[in-house]
This record gives sequence, C-alpha cells and structure tokens, in this order.
Amino acid sequence: MRIPAFDRVNRDWQAWINPWITDMRVHGNTEQTITHWHYQICFLARYTGANPDTITSTDIIAWLSRGVSPNTVRSDFNAATAFFTWAQRAKYRDDNPMIVVPMVKRVKHKQIPAPQEAVNRGLSHPDPQIRLMVLMLHDTGMRRTELSIAHTKDIIDDLYGKSIIVHGKGHKDRVVPLSNQLIALLDAVPDGYIFPGEAQGHICADTVYRWVKEATGYPPHAFRRKFATDMWRATHDPLKVKEFLGHESLDTTQAYIQTSINDLYPAISALTNYRQHEGIPMKHPERLLQAYNVPDVVIQLFADAIATRN
Repeated sequence: MRIPAFDRVNRDWQAWINPWITDMRVHGNTEQTITHWHYQICFLARYTGANPDTITSTDIIAWLSRGVSPNTVRSDFNAATAFFTWAQRAKYRDDNPMIVVPMVKRVKHKQIPAPQEAVNRGLSHPDPQIRLMVLMLHDTGMRRTELSIAHTKDIIDDLYGKSIIVHGKGHKDRVVPLSNQLIALLDAVPDGYIFPGEAQGHICADTVYRWVKEATGYPPHAFRRKFATDMWRATHDPLKVKEFLGHESLDTTQAYIQTSINDLYPAISALTNYRQHEGIPMKHPERLLQAYNVPDVVIQLFADAIATRN
C-alpha cells in the first residue's frame, strides 16, 4: 500500500522506510499497524525537515510536543521508537535518538457505552445489512475491523449452538458464541464475507464506522463497550470479559466497563456484613449464635473457649 505522505518525503527517508516496512512484515505486524506507523514516520520527516541519519532527540521531542492529544503523542512515540530501534539494529544508525526521549504515559478515559436506545435504532433500521451489523456488534463485542472481515467460514458448530472465530489484533483469533437471534440471521447469509464489498472482497472498516454511526448516532466501539459492560454486570467476571474482547491486559478491559452506583451497593453490603461477622471482633458473639438457633450448650462451650484463649 502506498501512502500519499510517502511521496512527500525525500529519498533519504524513502530509502530507510522501505526496508523498515519489509522488516515489520517479516516480524508479523498487521497491515493496519504498518500503514499507521508508516504515515506517522512520514509526518515526522516532513514536520522536522531533518534527515533520518541526522535527526536528533530534540527534533523528535519538538514533534511530540506540537499540541496534539496525549493518546496521539503516545501513538507517535511508539511509531518513532519502532522505527529508530530498527534503524540502529539494521546498522543504519549507530545510536537511537529515542533512548533519551521521555516515555509517554498512557491516558485512560472511561468511555460511554452505547445506550439501549441506540441499539433499538440500529435494529429497526430499514437496511438489513445495518441491522445485522448492529446486532453483531451488540452480541459479540467485535471491533469494526474484525466485523468487516468476518466470513461465513468463520462460523462453527459447538456443543451449545454456533460460535464465530474472530480474527483480532496481532493475528490473534478468539472464539465467541453466537446468540440464537444472530444464528438465525447468519444462517441466511450466502457463503462468503458476511458484509461483502467491491471486487469480491469485504467491506471497509471505515464504512462500518460510517454506517453504524449514521444509523444509531454512536460509533461501533460504543457497542463494544456496551457488550463489555453488560457482560460484566451479568457475570461479574472480568476475566471472561477480557477473553470475549480479546484483550491482552485486564487493565485495558477495565476501561471498557462502565460501573454505576447500583453496581457498588452489593459491595457495600458485603463490606458491612464482613465487618459485622468477620472483620471486626464482636462484643457479644453469643447473640449471633442464638440468632442461628445454635443450642445453648454449644454456645457455652464456644464462650469458654474464647475465655480460655484470652
């Protein structure tokens, strides 16, 4: 894939970027990552006006501090680190200017999941493809890119019904069970990509974004967050949510789960119960035993044992 920004960098940068891209493909980086990092390094070249063999950490820090969002800075930092680490390893440079560039801290924001009203709008849309898109996002928690490349051959039978193999980030697959409603709709889809595009290919991930946003008022990722939040409230098992979403880190999963005050009341009740019965010594433990109809003889033995220990 050729990026327009690539044509606007000088030949020195092009001579470095081409083998770097080849190296990334050999190491199994996804095309999405390669394209994104490629664009960022081209932008670095144009912004600084420096050559790849003479660019300094000061130049890179100036680029990173140009006034973009923290997450964009972190993404740019990762691309530059990958590029100059490769350049040093491949003997294009003796040094790595990223060594003295300050690490960029990840900024975590709680994102709002799509409300049920948005789901209802999507499921009542006149276009059956959009209805299926919204239902798949809602019932599987897929990313838009994963949804765009979903194929009927990815649907498999299991002990309870059917599941779909989701091709996730970094070439990492996961299996997600399908709801009965989804199974009924997918059984009617012709063999091939579930959402076909032009020239016998699949639909573009950006098209998924645009269609879903226009139909519901929310981007596809908001439905992924709704899936995560609903799964958490149904199971209270963050590890299950993590597996369904295909996350490497539980920290990432926690950012997807929206909790409300209603979710916290059971925790307060459990804490109160613990403090009353276990965590804090009770002044009159015999009263608790009497409440559970424990015989007086047993209560007396219990009281004698406590007195002996004290």
